[in-house]
Amino acid sequence: MTNQIPPEFLTGVAKERGVSDAELETVMMALGGNSTAAIATILGISNIAVRKRLGEVYRKFSIYGRGPGKLAELRHQLFYQYQAQETEAPAPTKTKAKAKAEPAKTSRKKTEPAAAEPATEVVSTGNRSQDWGESPDVSQFYGRTEELKILEELIIDESSRLVTLLGMTGIGKTVLSVQIAKQLESEFEFVVWRSLSATPKLEDLLGNLLQTLSTQKKPDIPDDLSGRILRLLDLLKKNRCLIILDDIDALLKGDELAGNYRPEFENYRDFIKRIAETRHQSCFVLVTTEEPAEIALLHGEKVQTLQPMDSHEIAREILADKGVAPTDKEWLELVKRYGDNLLAYKVVATTIKEFFNGNTATFLKATELFIEDTLNQLLAQHFGRLSPSEEEILYWLAIAKSPVTLSRLREDMLLPVSLSDMLKNLDSLDRRALIEKQETASDIFFTLQPLMMKFVTTKLVENACEEIKQLVKTQKLSSLRILIQHNLGAVQTPAKKGKSAPQKPQMVQQIKNQLQLFVMRSGGYDELIAQLEAIAGKLEDKTQRDVGYASTNLRNLLAIMAG
Repeated sequence: MTNQIPPEFLTGVAKERGVSDAELETVMMALGGNSTAAIATILGISNIAVRKRLGEVYRKFSIYGRGPGKLAELRHQLFYQYQAQETEAPAPTKTKAKAKAEPAKTSRKKTEPAAAEPATEVVSTGNRSQDWGESPDVSQFYGRTEELKILEELIIDESSRLVTLLGMTGIGKTVLSVQIAKQLESEFEFVVWRSLSATPKLEDLLGNLLQTLSTQKKPDIPDDLSGRILRLLDLLKKNRCLIILDDIDALLKGDELAGNYRPEFENYRDFIKRIAETRHQSCFVLVTTEEPAEIALLHGEKVQTLQPMDSHEIAREILADKGVAPTDKEWLELVKRYGDNLLAYKVVATTIKEFFNGNTATFLKATELFIEDTLNQLLAQHFGRLSPSEEEILYWLAIAKSPVTLSRLREDMLLPVSLSDMLKNLDSLDRRALIEKQETASDIFFTLQPLMMKFVTTKLVENACEEIKQLVKTQKLSSLRILIQHNLGAVQTPAKKGKSAPQKPQMVQQIKNQLQLFVMRSGGYDELIAQLEAIAGKLEDKTQRDVGYASTNLRNLLAIMAG
């Protein structure tokens, strides 16, 4: 049908509606039968960017609602506008358009089964059933308009079989998963939400899902795992189901690169692959802080990953609920410190209200970067899952503070790392949602999220202080690791224009402050300086091959301690 519309007519109508050149190019390709993934590849942009452009076109043509019919509706609109212009007979055209649109509604209804008696835990509405398990309450939900729109397009318009919601703890992934399920529940015959935090065996999870999705009170559930998977796939083909699995990361290993399952849960890998690769009319949404390794290999038109973006709108609502109203300047400082971690804003809002009488300025002056114990424990859990090589990269990103390129990162690291190993580790950290990438025309820069930056910096300082205490006590370099492998004074804040004096290395200054507190309790600050000077003197004739950055770090520390 689109081929019958001259391109100049389509261009003219689009321009009248305010469609940009980029949006026009994208929608013409979509009308030509190209998939979202194909358009993204041809134009060299992301799938999300393609969906945003198409969404803008639909909005400008006043096409709203859900489902895969929006592109078809646009096609009808354009065709009949063109036909009306040519024939001067608009009335019959409208009737024809209505008749054409009707089968799409009918075909969706054909997939709905007759009303069935649900299992005990399932809430039934008409012939549709929802089982929300232990999902959180979303009666108060702020913002996330863009993410909800993208998720709707992924799940409904593109009929994705598998969508991963990826991000650090505290950014609101779980609540977002419940909200999108509530928003789309009328599109599915079954909606099921489950948390895997209790690490159920796959056989037990499948048994629970088969019980929930069955139209029988006592369904015949196969005893073997293969039979259960086949039975579930059959139900996913016959019924339109939305199944959300939260806390996937509970099944994954720690202390190595991201995405590998613990031995007792390795069968989940094959199960997820079967869900992604088998043709069916349902959708699984996986919610996790760490993307399983197989997802990267499965990415395509039917398998997508969404990492929720900055949620400043929600953060402002959280503060407002506590009666905290920061000025624009104060708000910018809060964002700089806490990024998009909604859990952090909840803790901060309560702290400002209860301990600073709602005064954000006073709170900001009193705390460089406040991390409450609960947040600290969650960050420690994230950090504790890392492999030693990933820890090393996070340490260097914390030392750098500002974004650094891949080449600069490799140059700074004392221990040589091959490019392939570095890329594997960065990819793993990306799948853990722990690093941020900033692209420019010439390069890609890497950095840490604000809260993780603070956590890693604190850990480095604490470990360095402990090493120095052991060094003074034992006089042995074997007690050093952080001070040998990391140049803690490597990156200094550039001096402002017109000023020549550089600022002191922040991390070394923090080490000095902690050591000062330590010797205040035990006495002997001057003695500590004398001991460190004696050790530094012995290292002066040593090469970097022998002592790494230890000599440089001790000299930087002594310069600040003596100042």
